[in-house]
Amino acid sequence: MRYSNEALAAVTVGSSNARALRRVAKRRDALATASPFVVATIGFCDAYLYCKGVLCYTLDDRLRLLDLHHSGQNELVISIPGLLTQALSEIGDNSKGVFQVLYYSDKILSCLYKSSGPDSTAWLIAFHLRTRGILFCHELESVDKIFVRHNRQYLYYGTHSEIGTDGNKKWVIHGYDFRGRKWFDQKVHLPNLVGSEIGSTICFEFYKEYFYALSNQTSFEVEEIDWTSFYHCIRFPLNSPCKALLEKTENKSMWRRQHQEGPIDDRWTNLRLDEDESSGQLRIVEARKEWYLGSSKSQRTYYTTDIIFPKLEKDDDFHLTDLSAASSSSASLSSHSASWHHASTFADESASSSASSSSSATTASSSSTTLADTSNTSANPPSEDLDTSDLPDVPLLRLLRKDDHPHHIKPPARLPQNTHPGNDGSTQPTHTLAKSRIRTYHTSCSTFLDLVDDPLPTDWQGRQRLRLRAGSRTLGPPLLYTHGPNQGLLRDPPLDLKTALAEMYRVPEIIYWPAAQHPEPEHSNEHLDAIYRLMNPPSHLGNVEGTADERSMVYVTGGCDEPQALIFIAFDPAIKLAGLKRWGGLCRKGVGEGPHIDGRATGHNSEEMEPYVDVCEGDRTVTVDRKGKGKEKARFTDAPIMQNAAGGCTTVDVHEGPFTGGKVGVGPARNSWAWKERAMYQDINLGYYFGLERAG
Repeated sequence: MRYSNEALAAVTVGSSNARALRRVAKRRDALATASPFVVATIGFCDAYLYCKGVLCYTLDDRLRLLDLHHSGQNELVISIPGLLTQALSEIGDNSKGVFQVLYYSDKILSCLYKSSGPDSTAWLIAFHLRTRGILFCHELESVDKIFVRHNRQYLYYGTHSEIGTDGNKKWVIHGYDFRGRKWFDQKVHLPNLVGSEIGSTICFEFYKEYFYALSNQTSFEVEEIDWTSFYHCIRFPLNSPCKALLEKTENKSMWRRQHQEGPIDDRWTNLRLDEDESSGQLRIVEARKEWYLGSSKSQRTYYTTDIIFPKLEKDDDFHLTDLSAASSSSASLSSHSASWHHASTFADESASSSASSSSSATTASSSSTTLADTSNTSANPPSEDLDTSDLPDVPLLRLLRKDDHPHHIKPPARLPQNTHPGNDGSTQPTHTLAKSRIRTYHTSCSTFLDLVDDPLPTDWQGRQRLRLRAGSRTLGPPLLYTHGPNQGLLRDPPLDLKTALAEMYRVPEIIYWPAAQHPEPEHSNEHLDAIYRLMNPPSHLGNVEGTADERSMVYVTGGCDEPQALIFIAFDPAIKLAGLKRWGGLCRKGVGEGPHIDGRATGHNSEEMEPYVDVCEGDRTVTVDRKGKGKEKARFTDAPIMQNAAGGCTTVDVHEGPFTGGKVGVGPARNSWAWKERAMYQDINLGYYFGLERAG
C-alpha cells in the first residue's frame, strides 16, 4: 500500500506511518464489508461532477465546489453569468446557452459553455480556483464526445470529430501548456484507436508524465471470422505531443480474450485505467459479463491486465533518447508465460471450426499483420491470396476473403490473481442492469461494490430502496503438499483456473447494507428506517445516477424537472463532515479489537433481535422494469471508479440575475462572481457519522 494516497500523504507531510496504515486498513475493510463511515445529504443540484474528491454542482445559475475528501466546511460559490462575463469579454449575442463542468484537478476547473441560437458557438474555459484567474478561453471547432484531462502543468482535451478516409469518426487530441500559456502546435490524431464510448470501449487518463489512451475494440467493421481479442494502448509525453514520441502496444503482449470464451453482454462492460496501490504501476481493469465457455448463466468478472509497451530503440532522427526510462514502467512478460493454463480447452479448441462472430469482442489494431495482400481484388481461395500461416488450420479458412481481417494467437495463461469472478446467478438475489445504479470494483481490497435498487419483495409498487452490495474475496492459507516426500512444503496452484481460484481464495457471502427491513410496520426498526430514508429521500426518488472513487460515492436521486438530492457515502474514517450526527444505534466493532478501530453500522446490535431477512430474499430475482429490457436511459449505466463523467448541463442567461460584472471577491457580496459560503450540507443537517471519535 506504499502508493496509496494515505501513504503518499504521510511521506509528503511527514505524518505518522502507523496512522496512515490504520486509515488504509479501515478504508479497505469498510469497502469489503459495505460498512460506510458517512452517509449524508450533501446538497441539491441541477447537474454535478465528482472528480478528485471535489464535488462540483450547479444550482440555478451558480456553481458550487466542495472538497469532500478533506471534509470541507465551506463551499466556493461561482456566479456562472459572472464567470462567463469575465471569460468572454464580448459575449454579445451569445448570452444564452448551456454550461457544463468537464473536469477538476489541482485547483483548476475546466468547463464548457455552448451558446444557443442558429450560430451556436462553444468555448472551453479553464480557471484557477485559488487565484480566481481565467487561464484561457478557447473557441471549439467541435464538442462531439468532448473530454478533458489536466494537471497543474498541462491540459488536454479530445473530441470524436475527425472524419477518416473510411468515413468513420476518429479521435483528435489538443494540448495546452499552462506555464507557457500556449497551445501545442501539433494535434494528436488517433485514427487506429477504435471506440467511442468513454468508460466502456475507450478511456483516457494522465499517469505521471504521460497521456494514455486505451481501447478494447478492433475495427469499425464487424469481423465475421475472428479468433482473438486484444487491448490497444498508446501514450505520449505531456510536454511533447508529437507523432514521433507516440508509443503503441503490440498485440502479442496485450491479449484480452478468445472469442470462444463466450458471448459478452456489452451493456455491462466497463473499462478503466487504475494505479495499483502496492506497486504504483498503471493497469487495465475491465468488467465483462460473459456466458463463459457456453454456460447457460452469465457472470460478471473483473480482469486486470498489465500494460506492456515494446522496448524503445535509439533513433537519432526521432530523438527518442529522452524516453528510454519510460519503458521501465512496463510490466514483465511473465504473466504471459505458459505457467498457467486456465483451460487447455482454448489451446486445443482454437483450432476447431467454431470461431466467434461477435461484433463486441473484436479488438486488434489495423497494423496487425495477418493478411499479406489486401490490394488484390480477386476472389480466389485464401491459399492463393492470403498469408494464413498464423491462423489455425481449420476448414473455416476456406471462407476467408481479402476483405477479412482475422486475428489469432495462442492464448496465454489467465492468472487467478488477475481474475475475479462475481455472482453467476446461483446466489440470490440477482439484480438487472436497470437496478444496478452504480457498479464499481476496488482492486485494493478485491471487492465488488454496487449501489443497487432492491425494493421490498412485498412492495407491489416496487418503490426505490437503494442499498450497498459488496462481494469480496481474501487469500486463503498457503497451498501445501498433503502427502508424499514434499508433505508440508509449499506447492503451486493447480493449472486449471477454476480450481486455482477455489483453492487460493476464500469468498464470503455477499453483504448488503443497510440490513433488511421488516415489511410489517409494527415490527419496523426506527434506526434502520432512518438510514433508508436518508439514502432514499421520500421527496426525491427516481433517476438515480452516481460516481465513485477509491474511498467514496456520490449519487443523485429525484425528478428530472427539479433539483435532485445529492447523497454522499464515505468509506474513509478521516472524512468527518461538520455537524453530522453521531450514530447511536446498530453498531458493531470493526476489524481488530483495539480502541483504534472504528465501529460501523451493520444493521443490528447486541441488544436487539437478530436482523430481519426480507421475505424470499434468499431465493428471488429482481425482475426487469415494466419498460422492458434495454429501455433504461443511458445515465443508469456503469459509473466506474475514477471515471469522472459530468452529470449534465445547466441553462444560463448571462443578462439575467443580480450579477453586475464586478471583480473577484470573497464574502457575501453579490457583485463578485466568486465567493465563499457555508457548505449547504450544514444547513440541510441530514446525515450520520458511524465511526468513533478517533479518525486515525
